[in-house]
Amino acid sequence: MEIRGLSATGIRDFLQCKLKVVFRYDREIPSIKNDHARIGIAVHEALEQFTRRMLAKKSFPDSSDYEFAITQFMNCATEEGLGDMGFYADGKQMITEFIDRYDPSEEIVDVEHFFKIETPDGVPIVGAMDKVRKLNDDTIEIVDYKTSRNAMTAWQLKDDIQLSMYDLAASIIWPEYSNRVLTLDYVRINKTVSSYRTSEQRETFREFLVSVWHQMNKLDENEVRGRINNLCGWCDYKTYCPAYAEFVKSQDLKLTPLAEMDNDEFLEHWVQVSDMKNTLESRQREMKMIASEKAVQGESISSKDKELYTTQAARTNYDVDDVAGIIPEGDLLDVLAVNKSKLDRYLKERPDLRDSLSRVAKVSYNAPVYRVKEIKNNEKDANDRSDSDTNAA
Repeated sequence: MEIRGLSATGIRDFLQCKLKVVFRYDREIPSIKNDHARIGIAVHEALEQFTRRMLAKKSFPDSSDYEFAITQFMNCATEEGLGDMGFYADGKQMITEFIDRYDPSEEIVDVEHFFKIETPDGVPIVGAMDKVRKLNDDTIEIVDYKTSRNAMTAWQLKDDIQLSMYDLAASIIWPEYSNRVLTLDYVRINKTVSSYRTSEQRETFREFLVSVWHQMNKLDENEVRGRINNLCGWCDYKTYCPAYAEFVKSQDLKLTPLAEMDNDEFLEHWVQVSDMKNTLESRQREMKMIASEKAVQGESISSKDKELYTTQAARTNYDVDDVAGIIPEGDLLDVLAVNKSKLDRYLKERPDLRDSLSRVAKVSYNAPVYRVKEIKNNEKDANDRSDSDTNAA
């Protein structure tokens, strides 16, 4: 196994499951992409080609630019094998709304900037930045497009490996800029989240890369074993993984009464159930794809005493203009609701109304989401001291 350089994806693979590193760098093992990955590739390609086109035109986009970008998306999506028509509609909407927001006054340094460089410590790093733009004489912004439905928080971004890699690479490639803003642009939900790295954080990340590089080069592909985790269901290589195959075949989940568990057992069981849930949900998605394909071909899935069938809930929608033409004007406020995404876009055109609307906004919260995190040693020591002080009191 030959590793020629560290990428953010490769590092995440190494931390998540070392067998995935072996699969990724073994050129004889093809990855199996899902439709979420395919639409991401197609949207990225369309946005890159659109931006290059607009840099040459130096103008606001017109109808031909919309058509060009959507054609680029469609061609790439079909080439990648995207089969879900819903994803095609999503992609076209993302691209259209991205073009709606395009600002030709941006000072773009480069688009899809590929880098393959060595850090000052001699570690080779590789990657590609979707967009690099100049904010002022001292600052550039590195933008990475995302097509996911949920955005990371600024707090989560401070430890993001991909952004740390971009920050380090940009500091080497463009040393004339002393500041670097790191931004994730969620084109599906029209939201950007930004972060930055201090010189101390950059130094720590360099040390981290040295350690990872040495450890990855010591991997023996004949001894590495797969590790079941909550991302197994999304893995491009799960078809080849013995650990995943064994996990799927196994149905041994001991449901010990929760009241009998201590905290350690409870947390271990929580992680086990979460891993199994995510993996089984991914398995069900695969089964749905196969069932849908058989349905398209007119085939049914049945046995002697069971049959797979489908139901489809209907959703009724109304055009606002049509409704407004029927319902008396005085009653409209009783039946119409505000679309927050459209309101946010409207406020970009009318920022003078933002403060007034923020005062009347009503915030509601969903049910709490529980997650398990690792406790760092210094945090654990502080908790232990707190417990000791409480007990002493």
